Amino acid sequence: MSLHYLPAITLNIAILVLLLVIALKRSHQLAFYITGAGLFIACFSQCSLLRASHLSELHFSDELFSFSSMSVVLSVLLLGILIFIWLQLHTWLEKHEANHKEEFYLLLLLAGLGALGMIVSEHFASFFLSLELMSLSFVGLIAYSQSQPNSQEAGIKYLILSAVASAFMLMGIAIIYLQTGSLSFQYLAENLNNTTPSSMLFTIGLIFILIGLLFKLSLVPCHLWVADIFEGAPLPSTALLSTVSKLASFVVLWKLFHLGNWQENQVVLTLIGMVAVASMLIGNLLALLQNSILRILAFSSISHFGYLLILLFLFNHNADLLDNPTFPLEALLFYLSAYLITLTGAFSILMKLEEEKSLEALTGLFWSKPLHAASLSIVMLSLAGIPLTLGFMGKFYLVTASISYQVIWPLPFLVIASVIGLFFYLRVIMVMLSSTQTRHSSPSTAGEVASLWFIILLVMSLGTFPALFADTIKSVVG
Repeated sequence: MSLHYLPAITLNIAILVLLLVIALKRSHQLAFYITGAGLFIACFSQCSLLRASHLSELHFSDELFSFSSMSVVLSVLLLGILIFIWLQLHTWLEKHEANHKEEFYLLLLLAGLGALGMIVSEHFASFFLSLELMSLSFVGLIAYSQSQPNSQEAGIKYLILSAVASAFMLMGIAIIYLQTGSLSFQYLAENLNNTTPSSMLFTIGLIFILIGLLFKLSLVPCHLWVADIFEGAPLPSTALLSTVSKLASFVVLWKLFHLGNWQENQVVLTLIGMVAVASMLIGNLLALLQNSILRILAFSSISHFGYLLILLFLFNHNADLLDNPTFPLEALLFYLSAYLITLTGAFSILMKLEEEKSLEALTGLFWSKPLHAASLSIVMLSLAGIPLTLGFMGKFYLVTASISYQVIWPLPFLVIASVIGLFFYLRVIMVMLSSTQTRHSSPSTAGEVASLWFIILLVMSLGTFPALFADTIKSVVG
């Protein structure tokens, strides 16, 4: 058996051990350590594989899964996000959940295992099973809280809508199998010319799969659920849903678009273009109307993944002013990493704030908790794409790639959407700066202070000195 399966095996072992611990003797502390050990060992094994990728020893595939340097980097990013959220989970659960804290770690590991399977999937069967493992785990995570009245309602909404999206994808997969006789991504890539991709039935299959993925990414027009789920779910669940789930779903969309040469299907290409423009504009316009920071982050995530859709138009494109055929992939990986790192930081800061997450509750935060407010401000500036932040470098990569490949038409919409987004990101900062009566707040622990400084330094250092991060991505993609 290949060592590429070691991270998934590690997570499976951690899940089984955790099940035994919950069945025999409940212990929040023990569940926390078992989960952390599983995540750290899985991440370490992935990092060790990444070192081998420079020697071209990493590429491996079988019937269901395919491993490469790209999949290892994305898996490390996924596990890194899980570890960072796990580090703050013990304190948050102690404050907000009176009973049954251990199952949250179990659902976290199951969702992580499903997302890991989606990233390396090379077959519709493995993709769909991994997707359902992740989605059903998120139903439990969203409905987990007994202290939040809207948590169960949000869980039921996600269950129903996720089932509908899965039904669309399953129907699309069945139609493509009817046309091609195979469920392998690689088979589609190698035999696309023999499958009459322009036929109506084949196009309908692609559109059905696309509808399901648009729901998972909360892109227009499948976006109406996202704000209610973000606001109703427990904060750690919201953080996982907005990062882990969307990372895995976008990787699958990229694989299907890249391997399946969807650029040759004009119907799908037009549809994705309309979705990209609508998501960029509608996401930010809806965020303008919100008074909750969670709803602002929910709607702004729509626009950010709309930006990412632009990069899908660049694959297999003939024009290349930079003479670098891998640059679109570099830009995609850089922007995706930059956005997810910044968003994870934003949710990490919100988990440390005890107040309600309305903008009114954040009034005067600079004067009561200056470090929390400063870190949240830097994260907001990064999401807005302000220079010297990680988010700015992500947008710089995206615009450079679009100009290099002469795909200019989406850029005016990107600029308009970014200007709109600048308003509500700066609005959060101005609310925190506004003066108010003295607020009494509990002192921050050493762990809180360390994690806040880590977020500030990571976002600022990678935005100010991006060369090391960019070179690492370039070596992996190349």
